[in-house]
Amino acid sequence: MKSFKAGFPKTPKAPPAPPKTTNTVAQPTFSKPGTTAAKPATPTASPTTSPNVSRPTTPTGTTPQGDAFKPTGSPQASSSSRPNIDAHSLQGPQLPSPNLSESDIADMALGRTPGKGKAMTPRPEIQKVVEQMKLENPGAEVLRYTDQGGHPMLKQPNMPAGTDAGVCSAMTSEWIRTGKEAGGDPLKGSQAFGKLTDNHFGKLIDKQHAEHLQSDALTKLNGAHLDDISKLEGSVKQLQGKSAQRKEINELLTNPNLTPGERQGLTAQRNQLTQELKTGMAQLTQDKDAIAQKQQSISHLVDDFRTGRGGGHPGVKVQDFEPITPDTFAQKLYDGTKENGHYRIGLRKSGEAAEGHVLGLHKTDGPNRLLDANTAEWKTNNHKDAVNLTADHIDQLYKNYSTFDITRY
Repeated sequence: MKSFKAGFPKTPKAPPAPPKTTNTVAQPTFSKPGTTAAKPATPTASPTTSPNVSRPTTPTGTTPQGDAFKPTGSPQASSSSRPNIDAHSLQGPQLPSPNLSESDIADMALGRTPGKGKAMTPRPEIQKVVEQMKLENPGAEVLRYTDQGGHPMLKQPNMPAGTDAGVCSAMTSEWIRTGKEAGGDPLKGSQAFGKLTDNHFGKLIDKQHAEHLQSDALTKLNGAHLDDISKLEGSVKQLQGKSAQRKEINELLTNPNLTPGERQGLTAQRNQLTQELKTGMAQLTQDKDAIAQKQQSISHLVDDFRTGRGGGHPGVKVQDFEPITPDTFAQKLYDGTKENGHYRIGLRKSGEAAEGHVLGLHKTDGPNRLLDANTAEWKTNNHKDAVNLTADHIDQLYKNYSTFDITRY
């Protein structure tokens, strides 16, 4: 399998408000910074509010018509005749493709797909997986094989950063773009996508590389933002300490038995602390405003990043990352993709810098489409069948992925 590193920056938490005490310094308030990936990474909560997804008033694991979904990772969803294969084994050795003609080499140098616009032949192991899925999902059709792990343009040495693990993210975003620009027509969208992959696969490599650089820059920017917040928290604690000292001095000055010298010394200390608090609060206000501005800037950059992942179309976060469990995955996916449109389904393994993968789903009132860069672009008769086919992909190829999110475009 080909996958990408989930480097999308995480949502930094705003510093907690210190406890209020009498005669203490006022606390700054500001909102939480927006996220940066997913990991790639993403970089993660969305800067925009996710809409509530309506739930059908039918038993869990069924469609409104009462048809049951296939549970993932269960005996019902598996077959003894299935090939024993996982996503990692689909990746294959990354070696230069043999027997390339001079014209093929020239095509690749120009970023064109070798073969003069002909679709690449999938590897036998991919064909075997796909044929098994077709048997277990009656009515499912392969519109075109994708098999990015077997593509000669991804087997060359010295691949650009971010593309050594594949182009699933770029492929999905371009699939969404071509589908939306086709007016949502599944057939026209598929044809446009096929022209891109058959003739200009190099564009996907360039896009994946650009996304990697953008995500890396967002991650670094977000890291610096977190450092600024940490420094602000430190400044708040220092001012709190000085405020507590001034309060203590005020209490000492109420003692009528103080000598004139003691009273004078305490008063001088209080005046010094008062001046330091005044200066510190002014700086704190400036720092807080700067953090708020940077936070807003990061949120805009994240929005642009996510729009790019939708092929230039803004998206709506339907579901943040939730666990993939055999008894709930299909129902959650069905509920989260009920509105017509194109969906980006992000998969992640466990861990802060874990690998990720992306699937695409096109929901219509008629035929639906599913895209997996590792297998194929599929067509199903309806939404339920598309959900079951996706569940089969998770069960057969992506068992090591623990969470998924959904974004609608």
